[in-house]
This record gives sequence, structure tokens and C-alpha cells, in this order.
Amino acid sequence: MSCLVAASSRFHKYLVVMAILSLLFLPACLGGGGENENVTVGGDPVIPPPVGTAPDPGVADIREEFLEAVNQARSVSRMCGSVACGPSPAVSWSDALAMAGYLHSEDMAWNDFFSHTGSDGSSAGQRITRQGYAWRTYGENIAVGYPTVSSVIQGWLGSEGHCRNIMNPAFAEIGAGYAVGQFGGNPAARYWTFDLADR
Repeated sequence: MSCLVAASSRFHKYLVVMAILSLLFLPACLGGGGENENVTVGGDPVIPPPVGTAPDPGVADIREEFLEAVNQARSVSRMCGSVACGPSPAVSWSDALAMAGYLHSEDMAWNDFFSHTGSDGSSAGQRITRQGYAWRTYGENIAVGYPTVSSVIQGWLGSEGHCRNIMNPAFAEIGAGYAVGQFGGNPAARYWTFDLADR
């Protein structure tokens, strides 16, 4: 009888220890950690969608510099090809336009193309509308391969149509984003999309 009690007591202690250990290891099995961690299944990363309206990097890290560069360009008269432009009023930043731009850049980078037409056949106007921006007029500049904000702005200012978009006084809000992808042998080229609009 005493052997059975001793064995039963050891068995209960064993069960208690196993229950405590399983509680300690359970969070690790379920993924644990914060809500925004990347999860990997079968070698393919599943990345959570951006929280809010400013993915980082791609928008948040360029926002202030980009807005300042555009407003600096608009603050003086300049020739856009053979057309005299400006000065034009300062523009403000729109998170909706920035998200539309970022998502198009991401689409181009991931799907290895360079066009104003999205991989789903969308136009810039449709992409801007998807972000809840009820535009009256819009424009879009795209570029690939420029490594910095200043270099891509200078590239656009050197191209008549892109320059005229930057200088257009009809646009009151802007947003821009970039994504990194393969282009012309560069595995880390920046695809830029710059949306300009007014409501």
C-alpha cells in the first residue's frame, strides 16, 4: 500500500512539473513575441501589412526630405524643357498619396516592371482613389535606379514632363514612396513613385 502511495505521489509531482514546463514553452511554440513579427512558414516569409498609413522604410524615412525638396523646387522660377514654370505655392504631404505611391513602387519592384500601369492594369488615378483620396486632378512621376531623394528630384527636374508636374500650381498635395528590387543588374535598385493631386 505504501509503495502505491509513493508511486502515486511521484506520478502527481511528475504531472505538475510537466504542466509547468508546458506552460513555459507554449508561447514559444505559438510564436510568442510582438504582433508585428515576421512569421516564416515553409521558407516563405509572411510579412504583416503596414500598420497605419506610413510603411517604413519606403515612405516614413523620406517624408520630410522629399516634401522639403519639392517645395524648394517650387519656390523659384525654372525652365521645364522649353516651358517657363513657377514659382508655385508650397504643397503639403498626404499619407494617402504616399501610400498609393509606395504600393505602386512595391508592385513594380516585386513584379519586375516599370510603368505607370500597375500589374493589375490600374492607373495612377485608380490607385489614388483606392487610398480614399477623392481627387479632382492628379499627376504621377516614376523613376528607378536613383539612390537618394535629392538625386531622383534632380532627375525629374531635368525632364520636361516630370518637371512640369513638380511645378504645376494646380497640385496642392503630394506623397511619395520607394521600394527596393532588381533592375538592370542592380539587385537593390529603388523604384520611386511620386503622386501629386488636389481635391
